[in-house]
Formats: sequence, structure tokens, C-alpha cells
Amino acid sequence: MHMPKLDQPKSTPIPAQNIKNAAISGCHEPCTYESIKLPTSIPQREMLLIWIIHASQGFQTTMLFPMLVFMVERYGLDGGNEQSIGKYAGILASLFPFAQFCTSWMWGAVSDRTGRKPWLAFGNLVSAVSSLLLGLCKNYTAACAVRFLGGLFNGTVTITKSMLGELCDESNQAKGFGVLSLAWGIGSISGSVITGWLAQPCHQYHINHCPPFLQQYPFFLPCTVATTFSIAAIFASWSLKETNTRKLMYQQVPCQNTGREDVLPSQVKIVNNPQFRKEKLEDCFDIKEVADESSVIGMESQSTMNLFAKANGVEMEGPEESDKFLSIALDDTKGEQPCLKRRDQWILLDRNVLLTTFCYSMTGLIFIITDELFPIFGAASTNVGGLGFSSFTLGLILGEGGVVLFLYTLLLYPIVARNICTLNYFRYGLVLSVPLWILFPLSTILSGVPQLQYILLLAAMATRSVIVCNTFTGIMIIVSNSATPSSVGAVTGLSHSCCSFFRAIGPALGGMIWSYATKCKFPFHQFLAWLFVAALSLFTFGLSFMLPPSLNLPKSTHLENM
Repeated sequence: MHMPKLDQPKSTPIPAQNIKNAAISGCHEPCTYESIKLPTSIPQREMLLIWIIHASQGFQTTMLFPMLVFMVERYGLDGGNEQSIGKYAGILASLFPFAQFCTSWMWGAVSDRTGRKPWLAFGNLVSAVSSLLLGLCKNYTAACAVRFLGGLFNGTVTITKSMLGELCDESNQAKGFGVLSLAWGIGSISGSVITGWLAQPCHQYHINHCPPFLQQYPFFLPCTVATTFSIAAIFASWSLKETNTRKLMYQQVPCQNTGREDVLPSQVKIVNNPQFRKEKLEDCFDIKEVADESSVIGMESQSTMNLFAKANGVEMEGPEESDKFLSIALDDTKGEQPCLKRRDQWILLDRNVLLTTFCYSMTGLIFIITDELFPIFGAASTNVGGLGFSSFTLGLILGEGGVVLFLYTLLLYPIVARNICTLNYFRYGLVLSVPLWILFPLSTILSGVPQLQYILLLAAMATRSVIVCNTFTGIMIIVSNSATPSSVGAVTGLSHSCCSFFRAIGPALGGMIWSYATKCKFPFHQFLAWLFVAALSLFTFGLSFMLPPSLNLPKSTHLENM
């Protein structure tokens, strides 16, 4: 039965004075009708598809960690020396994020100009092929090449975050990015758990008549699961609606009446709008062409165009914001000193963008080190300060963390997000992680009491899941808030590219510190790598106080209230 369409309640924009007050206090104001927008709904279908895509990338990133040590041993690189395993394992783990560092900014910029969907599907296709090939590798060099190429041609994470930033506004971004954080957490933990259960099945489960194929390729099963996950993400990518309508086509439009061509945007397109009256704009611009909906580059409101014009001493006339929209491509190729710079240039001069990018990169460094360090620490023998666990036991501990992450994100995180501002719960997560990292090596002291040791490790992993949700969700929102609507892809690409670089050096750095400590064997040497991570958390916590309180809200909100 056809239901009548109900009128949706209009949202009330945040007054400029309230934004100022929020900036002074560092937090959101109480949730009143006068101070915030009424929450708008997020398209559930799009959120589910983005969840699948992002979870598959989390799976791809961490599936290698539980089998790293065993892969290095099988490839014969350890030379019977257990201390050298951490070095080779760290290098192999670093290649995937290092490759993403090389290309993430490019994928974000390309998707800004040509659309998100095609490159999202392409990235997932690369993930599917590379994970399958990884399971068929017979030597260390081949495995390194596959992981590097798999990250080089994969911009999925950057594009996914850009799409979510375009789907959400300030009233629902905490929920949206919370779901994204949940997807990454579930995917990354699932990757570790499933790999721990399926890697080396013949040896792990003592199968008497194991198929010769699995004996020759003991890591093929978890890689097949990763391929299947990525194939599902390909279909999800094509099922998504395009959130970026910008295209590459531009129209030269010199200004006629002002005589200030050198300081005005040299390229402008008009969006086809039933309410649009282009004769008003012809007072200032020579309109060559009116674009149809398929050639929209991007939309900026008339009020935003007025800001650009006033900055250059030009008065713009036209209908109200609801009647007219402009699509502006900033071009600095003409004129000696253009006032407006290209998007990929000005973001490098934006202090907030650079600070949020660095904080995001440091957060990624902290958790990628622990993602790789815990399996190495857990699989290492007790003689070198490890736990001596099997991959199955490690998978169980990591799986418990996944359950906690799922429950916390669904039940408790929304309450936290409503009552604590984004910057603060990001900071709380960082400062609470400092004592947490000490608990993991502390568990070796309880090796004589296995029950207490398991309880301590399960409690530490559960706490880590809560901290992961708060810190990563918080910093992703902060990064998104530092971008203008027209630069979401470029800013997200820049932040993910830098974070990928830090994630690339993280596993190698953690592995080398662990190897150094096990070789020296000074008292409590197993604490060294974990103390290093704790120091990084404390440094990032201090760095977070350089972030301005205005990043609690999207930049577009501040523009609307100017």
C-alpha cells in the first residue's frame, strides 16, 4: 500500500554565537533545539554497503599478522635464529601500508574529479587478486611484491571515508563514523581471528591425510576468505550511489564588468536548477554554457561564492542561497598571482589540516605497532620473553576483542558521543592507552598461573577495543571537519597517505625493537617495545591540545554561520 510522504522536520542551523561559545568551551553545547541541528537520518542502504567495503579492507590489512612469524619460518629466513624473525616479519607487514602511502593522496584527488564508484570497485578488485596470490607465494620475495602491489593500486580506504563524509552532516557524523570505525574494527579483528584458525591447517590440527595442496600452500585458506570478502566488496561498490557529482569538464568564463580577471576564478559552471535565473550572474560573468546534471563539477552555495567575490573586492548579485548554486573549479594556471589556489595546494597550507593529519598518522602508528607486536609477542617462546601461544589461542584472544568492540560501538559509544565532545573522547582514549600497553608484557609475570594470565590478557584486549573505537572514530571526524565540502577527497587522501606512511614504518619499527630487546635480554626486556608505544601515546595526547576546538564541528557549519 502506498504510504503518503510525510514532511520531514526542518533542521535548525547552529547560530554563529553558539559556535563561538562552543569554540571557547572546547565542546558541543547542550543538545537543545536552539543550539544544534536536529539529527538527520543516514541512508541505511549506503551505510551497509560502506560497512562491507570498509570491513573488507580492515580484514586485508590485518590478516597477515597472525601468520607473519610462521611465514618467515617457512620461507627459511630466520636461519634458526628466533631473534631475527621480528625484523623480517616487520618488513613484510610494512609493505602494504607503505604502498598506500605512495598513492592514497592520488586516489583521493582522482575520485574528487572523476567520481568515487569506479575507483572503489577497482581497489577492491586489486585486493581480491592480491590476497589470492599471497596464498600461492612460495618465497619471501614474492610475498613482499604481492603485498606492495596490492597496496599501491588500492585507494579504497581513502575513497570510502570521502563518501561517508559526503553522506553525513554535523548532526549525524558521530554515528556515521562510529559505524565506519566498527567496520574497520570487526574487519581487522576478523582478519586476525580467521587467519589464526585457518593458517597451516595440516600442522595446527594434526590432520593425518591432509590434501597435498594445503601442505604446499599452508596459508591459502585465510587468503581465500580475504578474496571472497573483497569480491563481496566489489558488488557493494557498484551498488552504491555516487556521492560525488564533480566532473572534469570546465567552461572558461572571464569576468566582463569588473576588469578583475586576474583575481577571480577563471573557470565556472552553472548547475542546472529549475529555480536558477542565470541572467543575474551575467551581470558579472559571460556565461558560455549551462551544464546539465551529468556534468556537474560540484556545488557551492551562492553565499560561498559571495565570500570568494568579497575577498577579491567584487560584489555579487543574485537570488537567495536556495535559488542558485555555483560549481567552481579553482585554477591558478592563468594570471601571475591568482588570489584563489588549487585545492591540492591550499590544503598543504592549512594548519588545521596538517595538525589533524599528523594526529591521525600518529594514532595509526600506535595501533599498527600493537597489531603486529601482539602476535609476535604472543607467538614468541617464553625463553625470549613471549607468551608461547599457538595461532589458535591468539585468534581466540583477538576474537574476544572483536566482540567487545561490536557491543561497545552499538550500545555505549553513542552515549559517549552525545555527552563528550569529539576532541575530548579522542584525548581520553589516548591517555588511557598509556597504562594499557604495560598490561600486555606484564602478563608474562603470570605465566605460572595460566588462568590469571588469560584473564589479564582478555581484559587488556577488551579495553583496547574500547580505546580503538574512541580514538579512531574521534580522529576521523576531526579530519573530516578540517575539510571544506569541495576538498573532502583531497584532505582524506592526504591524511590516509600520511597515515599509511606511519603504518608502513610501524611494523618494521616494532619488530626491530622487539628483536633488539630479545637479543640483549636485559631484565624485563619484553617491556621495551610496549614502553615505546606508551611513549608515542603520551606524545600524541599532548599534541592533541594543539587542535582548535572549532574542529568539533564541520568547516561547512562555520561557513554557513559567517
